[in-house]
Order: sequence, then C-alpha cells, then structure tokens
Amino acid sequence: MSLVFLRVWLLLAPVAAFYLPGVAPHEYLDNEKVEIKVNKLSSTKTQLPYDYYSLPFCRPAEVVNKMENLGEVLHGSVIKNSAYDISMGKIEFRVLCKRTLEPAEATLLHTRIRQDYRVHMIMDNLPAATKMIRELPDGQTIVMYDRGYPLGFVGSAERQGSVPGGAYLHNHLRFVLKYHKDAAFDGARIVGFEVEPLSVKHKYKGAWSDDASQLQLLTLPVGPDLPPLRVDPKGSAAEREVVYTYDVKWEPSDVKWASRWDLYLYMGDDQIHWFSIINSLAIVLLLTGIVAMIMMRTLRRDVSRYNSPEDKDDLAEESGWKLVHADVFRPPQQPILLSASLGTGMQLLAMAVVSIGCAMLGFLSPANRGGLLTATLLT
Repeated sequence: MSLVFLRVWLLLAPVAAFYLPGVAPHEYLDNEKVEIKVNKLSSTKTQLPYDYYSLPFCRPAEVVNKMENLGEVLHGSVIKNSAYDISMGKIEFRVLCKRTLEPAEATLLHTRIRQDYRVHMIMDNLPAATKMIRELPDGQTIVMYDRGYPLGFVGSAERQGSVPGGAYLHNHLRFVLKYHKDAAFDGARIVGFEVEPLSVKHKYKGAWSDDASQLQLLTLPVGPDLPPLRVDPKGSAAEREVVYTYDVKWEPSDVKWASRWDLYLYMGDDQIHWFSIINSLAIVLLLTGIVAMIMMRTLRRDVSRYNSPEDKDDLAEESGWKLVHADVFRPPQQPILLSASLGTGMQLLAMAVVSIGCAMLGFLSPANRGGLLTATLLT
C-alpha cells in the first residue's frame, strides 16, 4: 500500500525545472539601450578570419574586447563593441560617420569584397542573420538565412547601376529587430536579429556636418533603387568618400525567447566545406581498404597453410596468427610510453563522452558561445 501511495505522490507532486543555456533572458524596457557587438570577418574562399576593425569602419570612442570565455578565444572570435546606438522600440535613421579612404584602405576593402567576406554581429547574444529567398527546382520558394551579412558585392549586368567587375561596399545597414511581449514579464525580449545590407552612394547638400540636425542628405529614404557605392582605389578623394548609415526597424513576433534559436536551423550551407569533407572521407576509405586487403591476404595465406595436408608436419610449430596468444603476456619494451598513451586516450574518450552527454542534456546551448570548447578543456 505504501508503495502505491509513493507512486501516486510522485506522479502528482509539482516539479520545478530550470534552463541552462549559459545566459538568462533580458527584458528591455522602452528606450533602453540595446548593444550591438561586432565579431570577426569570415570567408569561405580564403578560410582566414580578420578583425572587424582591420577594415576602415566607424569606431567607437574606445574599442573594448567583449569576449567572455576561453572557448570564444579558441574558436577565433574577436568580439568588440561598436559605434551603433540603438534604443528599444525606437525606429530611427542615423548617420554613423564619414570616412575618406586612403588608397591602401580602399585597396584592402576592394580585396576583401572580392574575396566574399561576411561581417558578423551580435545583439543580445543573437548572431546577425541575412534573409534569403531561394527558388526550388519545382518552382516553390523557401526562406533561408545566412549568418552575418556580405561586406559588399561584385558588380554585374544584373545589378542595376553597377559596373561589371567593380567592387561595391554595403555602407548602409537596416536592422530588423523582432521582439516578444508577454503578460508574464515586463518589457520585451529580443527574439530576432536580421540585417539587410544596402550599398548607397550618399549625397548631401552643402558642407559636411557631424551634427545630424544640420546635415541634409539627398539620398533619403534609403532603398535598393539608389546608385551603389563603388570602392575604387584609383579614384579621387571625393570618389573614395564613404558615408556609413543605418536605420532600425522593430517588429513584434510570436516567437518565444526559448525558441528564438530555431531560426538558425534553416541556415544556408555556406560554412559547409564540401571539398574538405569529401577529401577526408576519400582518404579514410582508401586507408581502410588498404589495411583490410593486407589483413585479408595474410589471414587467407595462414588459413590455407593450416588446411594444407602437405604441411601437417609443420603445424607442430606455431606460426602466423597462432603466435598472437604468446604476445599477449609479453611485457612491452616501453611500458611508460604505453601507459601514458593509454591514459591519454582514455582521458580523451571520457572527455568526448562527457561533453556530448552535457550537450544532449541541454547544459551546452548554442546561446553560450564557446561553451562546448570550454567544457571540453575543463573535462
């Protein structure tokens, strides 16, 4: 009877659960500042990451590193603060800064654009994503996302206002920020961070002024129909002038904070290096086949020798595979090296098992950047 009562009590007892993603949700109040951090530049062509401020972008008054753990450092992340000033729920257009590129800076920017580099940003622990609409062979269209946004594009006949072969910089960013509100908490939670990059050759009336109230831009509202900004290292100083701008758009969303990472499951495959994967698989299969052929030939020769009636007299002496049982109890020549190798292998195996187990239980969430590498090192 007591056992039945215990089972019923366990079924009816309230259960308290908690979530361990490495971060906690943050509720933003109206007009509260929302920080945007910049990360590294990456490319699938060169595989070489670069610091965001290695290119002539607008800098804040003081550049501060924002890395939080050892895993981010090992992953190659270079997270720093930015000059973007965004407030919760405030829709606005802002001029970030104006820069006249030196010929060396223009050359570097031109090279990075042609190398298909992407810029990565982080807001409220969410990486920036660029929306893409792709058409399937059956005519249907699907919405996909890529991490970061392209630094620029190479002109072509299909691009309106561009010169084929020219490099064009995305100097205007449109931040589409999605938030979720609920009666269970005050404020709003950010559940989406999308970036729409545009290339615009900004023009202004009169002299340049850092005061936005006195600056009169002639390229408003910003849209894809405006002439793009070409990066020409051989151009004049006026042609190498870059005006960085951005605008913010807030959209309500039904996506809850716990499900905001589901968007990144539909990412494109730009980070999947198919050539490296196929090359590695081919090498593994080739080596496995060579070892298997050697073992099969040796085993077949020994078996045929054991079954040969002509070699019955020679079977009194053990040979071939039968010598293995004698090697089991033979002491190794380097016992210290053998024990160290076995201990290191068992430690690596235990590290992999524990790390995978923690990831399966939800202790290592993708929201915690570098958490997997940090846990692997500490295991």
